[in-house]
Amino acid sequence: MAITRANTEAIIVQRVGPLMTVVGMAVTVAGSNASLNDPIGRAIRDLSYTVTDITSVSDADVAQVAVSKYDEYLDIAEYHTIESIIGNYDDVDLIVGPRDEKLSQTVAQLNAMLVRKADRLEDLYGYGLAVLSTGYITLGFTETS
Repeated sequence: MAITRANTEAIIVQRVGPLMTVVGMAVTVAGSNASLNDPIGRAIRDLSYTVTDITSVSDADVAQVAVSKYDEYLDIAEYHTIESIIGNYDDVDLIVGPRDEKLSQTVAQLNAMLVRKADRLEDLYGYGLAVLSTGYITLGFTETS
């Protein structure tokens, strides 16, 4: 059975749903969560698959992901979701009389989470590393004695 869009949403929401709620992103898992179109689509494209419509990733797009790539796909989708959360976070430090709220600490924690996730992706899957390629040189001459 191939992974579906709803399966992906359920796992991402389970992992970072509370953070999505803080920034006003939808936390539905019905397979049509608009807040997760970009993270899911980018994860699919990062694995060298294609999506038909980047604004509405479908089950057919997600079904391309090979079973052996499920964990990598879900981790990359989570990574891109955390990026979206950071992009949508707009709270700042607040000081009103004796009230002092350091809301920017959340962004620092999110950035640290993103770095940890990037390190994990690099360690487990080589994500973010340059592709190494090699070749050979043909000199096109023959040696004579």
